[in-house]
Amino acid sequence: MYNIDYMYCIIIKNNIYFPSHTFWIPVEGHNIPQIQGDKELAVFFNKPVNPGDIGLRCEITRISQEKIVLKGICRINSLQNLSEDAEWIDVVNTDDTYEKNIINEGLIQAAKALVRIAFPGSSAIAKTTEPGLFADMVASNLDLSYSEKNRFFHTTDSIGRIKLLFGHINRVSPKPSEPRQNTQHATNPHNEDIKNLEQKIGNTPLSKEASILIKKEIARLKFMHPFSPEYSVSRTYIEFVLSMPWGRSTQDHLDIDEAKRVLDHDHFDLKEVKERILEFLAVKKLNPESRGSILCFVGPPGVGKTSLGKSIASAMGRTYIRMSLGGIRDEAEIRGHRRTYIGSMPGRIIKEIQRSGTINPVFILDEIDKMGQDFRGDPSSALLEVLDPEQNYSFRDNYLEIPFDLSGIVFVATANSMEHIPSTLLDRMETIDIPGYTDEEKFQIARRYLLPKVAVSVGLGSFQEIFDDDAIALLISGYTMEAGVRGLEKKIESIYRKGARIVASGDNLPEKIDPSMIMTYLGPPSRYREQAMEHDCAGMITGLAWTSAGGEILIIETTSMPGTGKLELTGNMGEIMQESAKIALGYLKSHTEETGIARVTFSAADIHIHVPAGAISKDGPSAGLAMLCALASHFLNRPVRHDTAVTGEITLTGRVLPVGGIKEKLLAARRSGISRVILPEKNRPDVVKLYADTNIDLEIIYVDSFMDIMDEVFSETYLPAPQIPAV
Repeated sequence: MYNIDYMYCIIIKNNIYFPSHTFWIPVEGHNIPQIQGDKELAVFFNKPVNPGDIGLRCEITRISQEKIVLKGICRINSLQNLSEDAEWIDVVNTDDTYEKNIINEGLIQAAKALVRIAFPGSSAIAKTTEPGLFADMVASNLDLSYSEKNRFFHTTDSIGRIKLLFGHINRVSPKPSEPRQNTQHATNPHNEDIKNLEQKIGNTPLSKEASILIKKEIARLKFMHPFSPEYSVSRTYIEFVLSMPWGRSTQDHLDIDEAKRVLDHDHFDLKEVKERILEFLAVKKLNPESRGSILCFVGPPGVGKTSLGKSIASAMGRTYIRMSLGGIRDEAEIRGHRRTYIGSMPGRIIKEIQRSGTINPVFILDEIDKMGQDFRGDPSSALLEVLDPEQNYSFRDNYLEIPFDLSGIVFVATANSMEHIPSTLLDRMETIDIPGYTDEEKFQIARRYLLPKVAVSVGLGSFQEIFDDDAIALLISGYTMEAGVRGLEKKIESIYRKGARIVASGDNLPEKIDPSMIMTYLGPPSRYREQAMEHDCAGMITGLAWTSAGGEILIIETTSMPGTGKLELTGNMGEIMQESAKIALGYLKSHTEETGIARVTFSAADIHIHVPAGAISKDGPSAGLAMLCALASHFLNRPVRHDTAVTGEITLTGRVLPVGGIKEKLLAARRSGISRVILPEKNRPDVVKLYADTNIDLEIIYVDSFMDIMDEVFSETYLPAPQIPAV
């Protein structure tokens, strides 16, 4: 007893298909959402459908924008009428058994032998053990008229269908004088499918090379057996090539004022980045044939690198594509596989272009610094041709095998660091640094962008103004420590979700969310930021550091004890930072007369330098000058001014070299209560540029050497020099 199935029903007229037969129908006119929810559907070949009518249970193998691909499974019986406007029907599978006896087995074996003779290469069909399925597979490969198909389909007895085969096979079997390939072509059931492919070729503006290659592939396809693996590979390849957007492009809308409005609407500040983007668009407007530069946005996570690419696409009126390169180690992900085996695929570059439907999208190569390489090849090398304007007009994908023009695409790469991008790849791109946001910038971003966006996303659009300024400031300083605003957005979402629960329960939200409510919802602040020293102190100094989360201050501590001159370094220092400490000590040992430190002091003491927050790794040369000042302060017993912070790289001769991250460091100093900052003289241009854009009320002192700093960093208080007994 078969189970009753309630199935979506499709009516096909003027053609009949059998179990094992793969065919397709147009998408138009069918309820696609309903079909996508099921794996199978019912097909009938007449309407109206009456109880007892025979149909075909089909598996849905693929749904594209144009067609639904189906594969017949078995015959079914209708259990009800299907009215004109109905789409669902009750069905059961038909009983397709037969009596096993000598006569029937002989008929089956004779039919299989005849099929082997009439259709060479059909051994897979002849090996089918179920006689009913065998008959259906053979019939689906015969050139039958509609009435013959109808009679065959409605013969539910397996042996009855076997008997019908004999007449049809004898009719199409080749005569001795006929070339066998002509008969095979005459009986090929995919003639109509091949004609459709040939018609598509005529309607597709292929390149000359692509047209020649596809026509050759069609010629080969005509003489392949439809059940051979090569047929499937070849047909899939032809369909993919024809689906590529040959000659289809979107019209650019290069209105510079409108582009500026879009960028300002989507992103706060980032003046230099926006100016460079507008320059890029201006060149495109004046010279549409210009290939331009490949832009690479470099900056910490959450500063808006990827969304800048989306804004460029919006400003230009182009299709937007994003491809993440993080973790890619296989070169075939970029260039595709060779068409030498089943399952080969094109590379992701070509595949994304095919999905976009245009040859000139804005293509975001996200996380380009996260690619790797192993025995499967080097994907970064495969990208060289993609990102080179002198080569990408004829990019060859291994699967496509046809040159494809990528020169119309606007490629935009993003990275967190340039350190891991190969130099050959970096040379093909123009890098644009996007620094981390200051607390003031984060405040404006939260007020203008994040609060409205999150409020709408959780259904509280009318309550987007309930945060007061102090609450936003507390979220930034007490609950997040990042260069971008991704973590800040998550905290805002957490609070708004709690608000959504209050509203959904029928209660009213408070008129304002203040800092006390923030702590009620999120608990006590979880982030701690180092504060400047409260008093002048010998052997301690405030240094400045740049991290992926922005600028920070470092309290550097030094001490000594009787010993043999050993240097101890703690605080999770990196190799470069340890070298800076050794250079600082080396300078003091070799300049005792200038500094006034007795030489015996170093040989009779073990020296210890510590940077607190030992769980956080620290590295880089910019703390060298601060460690030198801390050591000199300790051995001279001269207190360091608590309102002063120091940054700069030091050399063995006492020269002070420039460092990076000046903006973040100065903002960290101001945030921590510092009023004076000592910087390398060569960093003066960075400060001039920064002060033109940002109001940072700090006293800046520039130095070229350590001796310039003595009177600036130490207080006027002189303490007795520390007594370190000789060992």
